[in-house]
Formats: sequence, structure tokens, C-alpha cells
Amino acid sequence: MRILLINGYTPHPDAGGKLTQTLVDISIQTLSQHNDVKTTAVTDYEAAQEYAKFQWADLILLYFPLYWYAVPWGLKRYIDDVFALHQFYDTDENGQPVALMTGKQFGYVTTLAAVRETYAPGNPLTNGLSVNDLLKPLDVTFRYVGIQPASHFQNCVFYDVYNPTTIQPIKAALLAELSKLNRE
Repeated sequence: MRILLINGYTPHPDAGGKLTQTLVDISIQTLSQHNDVKTTAVTDYEAAQEYAKFQWADLILLYFPLYWYAVPWGLKRYIDDVFALHQFYDTDENGQPVALMTGKQFGYVTTLAAVRETYAPGNPLTNGLSVNDLLKPLDVTFRYVGIQPASHFQNCVFYDVYNPTTIQPIKAALLAELSKLNRE
């Protein structure tokens, strides 16, 4: 399988990006054993090269921290820059969207400083919204261009990442999920 790994970390005063890079590195090591892997970072890219990577890829995995209940601004800017008209999507004679990146899948690995209970049903802060609810716009954006949610990769949402005791379980959970892709 051809897999594109996108490091969506964007510099932030409260986050240094080390965990995101570590998760990307673990993925490169693990997935490169049985797959072709390419990488990119939203802090350093050329849109034309990214288009070629998307055309090449069967699976796109995004790695990013969740900032203020949304993807980092750099990841959003990357999508705005790269998902170009006539390359990723078009419109038909009636103005309806036509997806041009069909036959591909995507998934994500996201990290949060918040504890899991923040997103529990009944929590007044988040009004019961889950992380998956907050990331629906990302799902819709990818489906708009024809890239469907991955069927053999469960999106990874890792909470409480400033707690040092959670790091080893996070790495183990990611490895378990990645092993499913190596069996493809």
C-alpha cells in the first residue's frame, strides 16, 4: 500500500510538537516495513508536490494536536492551499461538485491536553460533543474531494498528553492500530 503521512503540527506557545513528531516517526518505522511511505509537514511544503503525493497515495494519515476544539491553523491552511480546483475537485455543468481524488482513504491521529471526561456526554463545557463530532468538517472536506474514511484504520484520539504516564500507552495503542495496516 502507498501511504502518505502528514504532520499537521503547527507551532503553538503551549505545544512543542515533539509528541506529534514521535507518533509520525513510529508510523514511518512501522509502516515502511510492508508499505511504501511518503511524508510531509504542513510547515514546509509545495502545493504541486503535495498534489503528486495525493495522486500517488492509497491512504492518507493526518497527525495533529487539537487546538481550541479544531485542527491547527497550519493544517487548515495546508488543505486550503493543496486541495485545488481542477486537481482535487471540479464542478459539473449544474454546479454540483465532482470529486477527483476517488479510490483513496484517510484517517487521523490526534492528541489533546484535555482528559477524556471533557468530551463525555453531559459535560457542560463541550455540550456532549465528541472529538469525532468536532472533526466532522475534516471528514466532509476529504469526502468532498473523494477521499473516504479508512476502512482498516480506526482514527486515534489520545487524551491527557501532558501526563507522562499516558505516553507509553499512546505509543502502544498507535502501534496496535498500525499493525492492522501491515496485515493488508
